Amino acid sequence: MSPSERNYQYLNVMRLVEEISKSLRTLSWVWGGFTTDICAGQFLREHDDVDYLTLNLHPLKPMFEEAFSGHGWRCENLSNGDLKFRKDNLKIELGNVEQDNKLAKWTHNGEKGSLLFPVSWLNTDVIEFLGIELHLISPELQYVLKEHPELLNPEWTIREKDILEKKYLQNVLIEKKVDVCLLHELIVSG
Repeated sequence: MSPSERNYQYLNVMRLVEEISKSLRTLSWVWGGFTTDICAGQFLREHDDVDYLTLNLHPLKPMFEEAFSGHGWRCENLSNGDLKFRKDNLKIELGNVEQDNKLAKWTHNGEKGSLLFPVSWLNTDVIEFLGIELHLISPELQYVLKEHPELLNPEWTIREKDILEKKYLQNVLIEKKVDVCLLHELIVSG
């Protein structure tokens, strides 16, 4: 499979998100479709966007907007508190996550909904993907989101790519000797 030029453009996007996050003294973790590609170490499919969880995004929103607009990106503040950036045919969405010593809180639906999960699922180690250093949520979190999409959206319709990604992540976790049946119990939806 030959990855598209757009997938390669997303590598530069990931580099930019890492640079801006670092300059603002925060971390941003890739989540969503790219998680599986990054775990596999290669592009597995075409991507329309790249999603992030950004530590303490809400107070940093003006600085993120300024930094991205300086690179030619248009910004949109979403009703759930996320930031969406667009440039050419590329899209980035930053979501807010907060943490304490044990739990991370992802405010995925503004004041209407959040997920609590183990803070260890936000790995602070830098990993490399096709020459880019970045941060990535754990496969455990991405797997639970694929296994239980209703945690984020009760009206979610399962797509073929969701089934394939879930199966791949399940195999990764089984190799790590993780009991995938117990992972859902580690998330609290509020």
